[in-house]
Amino acid sequence: MIHTYEEESGFRPENESDIMLRLRVLAGEIYEERVYAQYILRQMFPTTATGTYLDVHAEQRGLSRKHGTKAKGSVLFTAANEQHEDILIPAGTEVCTTDDLLRYVTDEDTVLGENTQTVYVNATAANIGSAYNVRFNRIGIIVTPVIGIASVKNNAGFFGGTDNESDEKLRQRIEESYRNISNGANAAYYRSIALSVDGVYSASAVGCSRGVGTVDVYVCDRGRTLSSDKIREIQKLLDTKREVNVDVKAYNATELSINLYIRLKVKDGYDFNIVAERVKAAVAEYINALGIGNNLWLSSVGEVIYHIDGVADYRFLEGYGSDREIPPTRFAKAGTITVRDE
Repeated sequence: MIHTYEEESGFRPENESDIMLRLRVLAGEIYEERVYAQYILRQMFPTTATGTYLDVHAEQRGLSRKHGTKAKGSVLFTAANEQHEDILIPAGTEVCTTDDLLRYVTDEDTVLGENTQTVYVNATAANIGSAYNVRFNRIGIIVTPVIGIASVKNNAGFFGGTDNESDEKLRQRIEESYRNISNGANAAYYRSIALSVDGVYSASAVGCSRGVGTVDVYVCDRGRTLSSDKIREIQKLLDTKREVNVDVKAYNATELSINLYIRLKVKDGYDFNIVAERVKAAVAEYINALGIGNNLWLSSVGEVIYHIDGVADYRFLEGYGSDREIPPTRFAKAGTITVRDE
Protein backbone atom coordinates (compact mmCIF):
# COMPACT_ATOMS: atom_id res chain seq x y z
CA MET A 1 0.00 0.00 0.00
CA ILE A 2 2.85 2.39 0.85
CA HIS A 3 4.63 1.42 -2.37
CA THR A 4 1.53 2.22 -4.43
CA TYR A 5 1.09 5.56 -2.67
CA GLU A 6 4.72 6.39 -3.40
CA GLU A 7 4.28 5.52 -7.10
CA GLU A 8 1.10 7.62 -7.42
CA SER A 9 2.25 10.66 -5.43
CA GLY A 10 5.91 10.70 -6.30
CA PHE A 11 7.20 10.78 -2.73
CA ARG A 12 7.37 8.48 0.32
CA PRO A 13 5.63 9.75 3.47
CA GLU A 14 7.59 10.02 6.72
CA ASN A 15 6.99 7.30 9.35
CA GLU A 16 5.58 9.87 11.83
CA SER A 17 3.44 11.69 9.29
CA ASP A 18 -0.35 11.81 9.29
CA ILE A 19 -0.49 10.05 5.91
CA MET A 20 1.65 7.12 7.16
CA LEU A 21 -0.56 6.69 10.25
CA ARG A 22 -3.67 6.67 8.05
CA LEU A 23 -2.15 4.08 5.71
CA ARG A 24 -1.21 1.83 8.61
CA VAL A 25 -4.69 2.01 10.15
CA LEU A 26 -6.29 1.34 6.78
CA ALA A 27 -3.96 -1.63 6.15
CA GLY A 28 -4.87 -3.09 9.54
CA GLU A 29 -8.60 -2.80 8.84
CA ILE A 30 -8.24 -4.38 5.39
CA TYR A 31 -6.21 -7.25 6.85
CA GLU A 32 -8.81 -7.84 9.57
CA GLU A 33 -11.62 -7.96 7.00
CA ARG A 34 -9.67 -10.42 4.84
CA VAL A 35 -9.08 -12.70 7.82
CA TYR A 36 -12.77 -12.55 8.72
CA ALA A 37 -13.74 -13.29 5.12
CA GLN A 38 -11.51 -16.36 5.16
CA TYR A 39 -13.11 -17.45 8.46
CA ILE A 40 -16.62 -17.06 6.99
CA LEU A 41 -15.54 -18.98 3.90
CA ARG A 42 -14.45 -21.92 6.09
CA GLN A 43 -17.80 -21.89 7.89
CA MET A 44 -19.74 -22.07 4.62
CA PHE A 45 -18.95 -25.75 4.09
CA PRO A 46 -19.53 -28.69 6.47
CA THR A 47 -16.09 -30.12 5.70
CA THR A 48 -14.38 -27.10 7.30
CA ALA A 49 -17.04 -25.50 9.54
CA THR A 50 -16.66 -25.57 13.32
CA GLY A 51 -18.74 -25.00 16.44
CA THR A 52 -22.16 -23.42 16.07
CA TYR A 53 -21.70 -23.05 12.30
CA LEU A 54 -21.27 -26.82 12.03
CA ASP A 55 -24.44 -27.23 14.09
CA VAL A 56 -26.29 -25.19 11.44
CA HIS A 57 -25.03 -27.50 8.68
CA ALA A 58 -26.18 -30.47 10.77
CA GLU A 59 -29.67 -28.96 11.15
CA GLN A 60 -29.91 -28.65 7.37
CA ARG A 61 -29.42 -32.44 7.19
CA GLY A 62 -31.93 -33.13 9.96
CA LEU A 63 -29.14 -33.84 12.46
CA SER A 64 -28.10 -32.34 15.77
CA ARG A 65 -25.06 -32.57 18.01
CA LYS A 66 -25.38 -35.34 20.58
CA HIS A 67 -25.12 -34.34 24.23
CA GLY A 68 -22.87 -36.17 26.65
CA THR A 69 -24.25 -38.51 29.31
CA LYS A 70 -23.34 -39.25 32.91
CA ALA A 71 -21.79 -42.51 34.08
CA LYS A 72 -23.80 -44.63 36.49
CA GLY A 73 -22.95 -47.41 38.94
CA SER A 74 -23.08 -48.22 42.63
CA VAL A 75 -20.85 -47.66 45.67
CA LEU A 76 -20.48 -49.67 48.87
CA PHE A 77 -20.67 -47.76 52.15
CA THR A 78 -19.21 -49.39 55.27
CA ALA A 79 -20.20 -48.51 58.84
CA ALA A 80 -17.60 -47.40 61.36
CA ASN A 81 -18.82 -49.88 64.01
CA GLU A 82 -20.60 -53.19 63.92
CA GLN A 83 -23.03 -52.07 66.63
CA HIS A 84 -25.00 -49.02 65.56
CA GLU A 85 -28.48 -47.65 64.98
CA ASP A 86 -29.97 -47.07 61.54
CA ILE A 87 -27.76 -44.74 59.47
CA LEU A 88 -29.34 -42.56 56.80
CA ILE A 89 -27.22 -41.98 53.71
CA PRO A 90 -29.14 -39.15 52.04
CA ALA A 91 -29.54 -38.66 48.31
CA GLY A 92 -26.91 -36.26 47.04
CA THR A 93 -24.11 -37.65 49.20
CA GLU A 94 -20.89 -37.02 47.28
CA VAL A 95 -17.98 -39.42 46.94
CA CYS A 96 -14.96 -39.24 44.66
CA THR A 97 -12.05 -41.19 43.24
CA THR A 98 -8.79 -41.30 45.15
CA ASP A 99 -6.52 -40.28 42.28
CA ASP A 100 -8.08 -37.59 40.06
CA LEU A 101 -10.96 -36.65 42.42
CA LEU A 102 -13.83 -37.34 40.04
CA ARG A 103 -17.08 -36.77 41.95
CA TYR A 104 -20.19 -38.97 42.09
CA VAL A 105 -23.54 -38.36 43.79
CA THR A 106 -25.89 -40.92 45.36
CA ASP A 107 -29.27 -41.22 43.63
CA GLU A 108 -31.63 -41.90 46.53
CA ASP A 109 -31.97 -41.94 50.31
CA THR A 110 -30.63 -45.23 51.66
CA VAL A 111 -30.67 -46.61 55.17
CA LEU A 112 -27.87 -48.80 56.48
CA GLY A 113 -29.83 -50.91 58.91
CA GLU A 114 -29.08 -51.47 62.55
CA ASN A 115 -26.16 -53.87 63.09
CA THR A 116 -25.60 -54.07 59.33
CA GLN A 117 -22.05 -53.42 58.24
CA THR A 118 -22.40 -52.46 54.57
CA VAL A 119 -24.93 -51.23 52.01
CA TYR A 120 -24.85 -50.61 48.25
CA VAL A 121 -26.15 -47.28 46.93
CA ASN A 122 -26.75 -46.30 43.30
CA ALA A 123 -24.78 -43.25 42.23
CA THR A 124 -24.33 -41.01 39.18
CA ALA A 125 -21.36 -38.98 38.03
CA ALA A 126 -21.51 -35.30 38.99
CA ASN A 127 -20.73 -34.28 35.40
CA ILE A 128 -21.02 -35.72 31.94
CA GLY A 129 -18.03 -37.28 30.23
CA SER A 130 -16.29 -40.56 29.44
CA ALA A 131 -13.62 -39.77 32.06
CA TYR A 132 -16.17 -40.80 34.70
CA ASN A 133 -16.27 -44.38 33.37
CA VAL A 134 -13.99 -45.78 36.06
CA ARG A 135 -12.96 -49.30 36.96
CA PHE A 136 -13.56 -50.95 40.33
CA ASN A 137 -11.81 -49.70 43.48
CA ARG A 138 -11.23 -46.22 42.05
CA ILE A 139 -13.71 -44.51 44.38
CA GLY A 140 -12.57 -44.24 47.99
CA ILE A 141 -13.22 -40.76 49.41
CA ILE A 142 -16.41 -39.54 51.12
CA VAL A 143 -16.80 -35.87 50.22
CA THR A 144 -20.04 -35.36 52.13
CA PRO A 145 -19.51 -36.75 55.66
CA VAL A 146 -22.14 -39.15 56.96
CA ILE A 147 -22.09 -39.81 60.71
CA GLY A 148 -21.41 -43.48 61.34
CA ILE A 149 -19.95 -44.24 57.90
CA ALA A 150 -16.25 -45.04 57.82
CA SER A 151 -15.46 -45.76 54.17
CA VAL A 152 -16.75 -46.09 50.62
CA LYS A 153 -15.60 -47.96 47.53
CA ASN A 154 -16.92 -49.21 44.22
CA ASN A 155 -16.75 -52.97 43.75
CA ALA A 156 -17.78 -52.61 40.11
CA GLY A 157 -17.10 -50.07 37.39
CA PHE A 158 -19.12 -47.02 36.42
CA PHE A 159 -20.30 -46.99 32.80
CA GLY A 160 -22.41 -45.00 30.37
CA GLY A 161 -20.57 -41.69 30.54
CA THR A 162 -20.04 -40.03 27.16
CA ASP A 163 -18.60 -36.70 26.03
CA ASN A 164 -20.45 -34.06 24.07
CA GLU A 165 -20.15 -34.94 20.40
CA SER A 166 -17.02 -33.39 18.95
CA ASP A 167 -16.90 -31.38 15.73
CA GLU A 168 -15.16 -34.26 13.95
CA LYS A 169 -17.74 -36.86 15.02
CA LEU A 170 -20.61 -34.59 13.99
CA ARG A 171 -18.85 -33.81 10.71
CA GLN A 172 -18.58 -37.55 9.99
CA ARG A 173 -22.34 -37.95 10.44
CA ILE A 174 -23.04 -34.98 8.20
CA GLU A 175 -20.75 -36.32 5.48
CA GLU A 176 -22.34 -39.76 5.78
CA SER A 177 -25.78 -38.19 5.32
CA TYR A 178 -24.58 -36.88 1.95
CA ARG A 179 -23.04 -40.21 0.92
CA ASN A 180 -26.09 -42.26 1.96
CA ILE A 181 -29.09 -40.16 1.05
CA SER A 182 -31.89 -40.78 3.53
CA ASN A 183 -35.11 -41.21 1.58
CA GLY A 184 -37.22 -42.71 4.37
CA ALA A 185 -37.04 -46.18 2.89
CA ASN A 186 -33.41 -47.25 3.19
CA ALA A 187 -31.43 -48.64 6.10
CA ALA A 188 -29.20 -45.55 6.27
CA TYR A 189 -32.23 -43.47 7.21
CA TYR A 190 -33.07 -45.57 10.27
CA ARG A 191 -29.43 -45.92 11.28
CA SER A 192 -29.03 -42.13 11.26
CA ILE A 193 -32.09 -41.77 13.50
CA ALA A 194 -30.62 -44.19 16.04
CA LEU A 195 -27.24 -42.46 15.98
CA SER A 196 -28.88 -39.12 16.75
CA VAL A 197 -29.90 -40.33 20.23
CA ASP A 198 -27.68 -39.27 23.10
CA GLY A 199 -25.62 -42.16 24.44
CA VAL A 200 -25.73 -44.27 21.27
CA TYR A 201 -22.17 -44.99 20.19
CA SER A 202 -22.82 -47.30 17.22
CA ALA A 203 -25.80 -48.47 15.20
CA SER A 204 -26.71 -50.62 12.23
CA ALA A 205 -29.92 -51.25 10.33
CA VAL A 206 -30.91 -54.53 8.68
CA GLY A 207 -33.74 -54.44 6.15
CA CYS A 208 -36.29 -57.22 5.52
CA SER A 209 -34.97 -59.20 8.50
CA ARG A 210 -38.52 -60.16 9.50
CA GLY A 211 -39.98 -60.00 6.02
CA VAL A 212 -40.82 -57.34 3.45
CA GLY A 213 -41.42 -53.92 5.00
CA THR A 214 -39.45 -54.58 8.19
CA VAL A 215 -36.27 -52.99 9.50
CA ASP A 216 -34.33 -54.04 12.58
CA VAL A 217 -32.08 -51.41 14.15
CA TYR A 218 -29.23 -52.57 16.41
CA VAL A 219 -27.51 -50.19 18.81
CA CYS A 220 -24.83 -50.24 21.50
CA ASP A 221 -22.72 -48.06 23.74
CA ARG A 222 -18.93 -48.14 23.53
CA GLY A 223 -18.16 -51.78 24.28
CA ARG A 224 -21.41 -52.46 26.13
CA THR A 225 -25.16 -52.70 25.70
CA LEU A 226 -27.59 -49.87 26.35
CA SER A 227 -30.17 -49.70 29.10
CA SER A 228 -33.75 -50.79 28.45
CA ASP A 229 -34.88 -47.18 28.96
CA LYS A 230 -32.56 -46.05 26.18
CA ILE A 231 -33.88 -48.78 23.85
CA ARG A 232 -37.42 -47.58 24.52
CA GLU A 233 -36.35 -44.00 23.77
CA ILE A 234 -34.88 -45.10 20.43
CA GLN A 235 -37.98 -47.15 19.63
CA LYS A 236 -40.23 -44.16 20.33
CA LEU A 237 -38.19 -41.97 18.01
CA LEU A 238 -38.23 -44.62 15.26
CA ASP A 239 -42.00 -44.97 15.59
CA THR A 240 -42.35 -41.22 15.17
CA LYS A 241 -40.14 -40.97 12.07
CA ARG A 242 -40.72 -44.31 10.36
CA GLU A 243 -42.16 -44.57 6.86
CA VAL A 244 -45.79 -45.59 6.47
CA ASN A 245 -46.26 -49.37 6.44
CA VAL A 246 -42.70 -50.01 7.65
CA ASP A 247 -42.29 -52.02 10.86
CA VAL A 248 -39.16 -50.83 12.67
CA LYS A 249 -37.79 -52.41 15.84
CA ALA A 250 -34.85 -51.33 18.02
CA TYR A 251 -32.66 -53.92 19.69
CA ASN A 252 -29.52 -54.04 21.75
CA ALA A 253 -26.77 -55.53 19.65
CA THR A 254 -25.25 -58.69 21.08
CA GLU A 255 -21.74 -58.45 22.44
CA LEU A 256 -18.99 -60.58 20.95
CA SER A 257 -16.23 -61.03 23.51
CA ILE A 258 -12.71 -60.91 22.07
CA ASN A 259 -9.96 -62.68 23.99
CA LEU A 260 -6.32 -62.24 22.99
CA TYR A 261 -3.06 -63.75 24.20
CA ILE A 262 -0.06 -61.56 23.42
CA ARG A 263 3.62 -62.40 23.78
CA LEU A 264 5.47 -59.15 24.38
CA LYS A 265 9.10 -58.07 24.32
CA VAL A 266 9.96 -54.66 25.74
CA LYS A 267 12.90 -52.41 24.99
CA ASP A 268 15.89 -52.22 27.29
CA GLY A 269 15.33 -49.93 30.24
CA TYR A 270 11.55 -50.33 30.28
CA ASP A 271 9.54 -52.04 33.04
CA PHE A 272 7.67 -54.98 31.53
CA ASN A 273 4.64 -54.70 33.85
CA ILE A 274 4.13 -51.02 33.06
CA VAL A 275 4.37 -51.57 29.29
CA ALA A 276 2.11 -54.64 29.52
CA GLU A 277 -0.60 -52.62 31.29
CA ARG A 278 -0.39 -49.97 28.57
CA VAL A 279 -0.74 -52.66 25.91
CA LYS A 280 -3.79 -54.21 27.60
CA ALA A 281 -5.47 -50.84 28.03
CA ALA A 282 -4.77 -49.75 24.43
CA VAL A 283 -5.93 -53.05 22.92
CA ALA A 284 -9.10 -53.07 25.03
CA GLU A 285 -9.82 -49.47 24.01
CA TYR A 286 -9.33 -50.33 20.32
CA ILE A 287 -11.64 -53.36 20.49
CA ASN A 288 -14.39 -51.52 22.38
CA ALA A 289 -14.22 -48.67 19.87
CA LEU A 290 -14.98 -50.94 16.88
CA GLY A 291 -18.73 -50.72 17.36
CA ILE A 292 -21.34 -52.78 15.51
CA GLY A 293 -20.45 -54.78 12.40
CA ASN A 294 -16.83 -53.64 12.16
CA ASN A 295 -14.47 -56.58 11.74
CA LEU A 296 -11.48 -57.15 13.99
CA TRP A 297 -8.19 -57.53 12.13
CA LEU A 298 -5.15 -58.62 14.12
CA SER A 299 -2.97 -56.52 11.84
CA SER A 300 -4.80 -53.42 13.10
CA VAL A 301 -4.44 -54.55 16.71
CA GLY A 302 -0.74 -55.07 16.03
CA GLU A 303 -0.48 -51.53 14.70
CA VAL A 304 -1.88 -50.27 18.02
CA ILE A 305 0.62 -52.36 20.01
CA TYR A 306 3.59 -51.40 17.85
CA HIS A 307 3.17 -47.67 18.56
CA ILE A 308 3.09 -48.06 22.36
CA ASP A 309 6.21 -46.63 23.96
CA GLY A 310 8.54 -49.39 25.15
CA VAL A 311 7.36 -52.18 22.84
CA ALA A 312 10.20 -53.92 21.02
CA ASP A 313 8.32 -56.87 19.54
CA TYR A 314 5.11 -58.84 19.93
CA ARG A 315 3.21 -61.81 18.58
CA PHE A 316 -0.24 -63.32 19.00
CA LEU A 317 -0.27 -66.84 20.38
CA GLU A 318 -1.90 -69.19 17.88
CA GLY A 319 -5.24 -70.54 19.01
CA TYR A 320 -5.86 -67.58 21.33
CA GLY A 321 -6.77 -64.95 18.80
CA SER A 322 -7.56 -64.50 15.13
CA ASP A 323 -9.28 -62.14 12.71
CA ARG A 324 -12.97 -61.94 13.55
CA GLU A 325 -15.82 -61.01 11.24
CA ILE A 326 -18.49 -59.17 13.20
CA PRO A 327 -22.03 -59.23 11.78
CA PRO A 328 -24.27 -56.12 11.79
CA THR A 329 -26.18 -57.48 14.79
CA ARG A 330 -23.18 -57.72 17.13
CA PHE A 331 -20.45 -55.52 18.56
CA ALA A 332 -16.94 -56.32 19.73
CA LYS A 333 -16.15 -56.18 23.43
CA ALA A 334 -12.72 -56.63 24.95
CA GLY A 335 -12.65 -59.85 26.92
CA THR A 336 -9.52 -61.26 28.55
CA ILE A 337 -6.40 -59.58 27.20
CA THR A 338 -3.42 -61.62 28.43
CA VAL A 339 0.09 -60.22 28.03
CA ARG A 340 3.11 -62.37 28.87
CA ASP A 341 6.85 -61.87 28.56
CA GLU A 342 8.37 -63.13 25.35
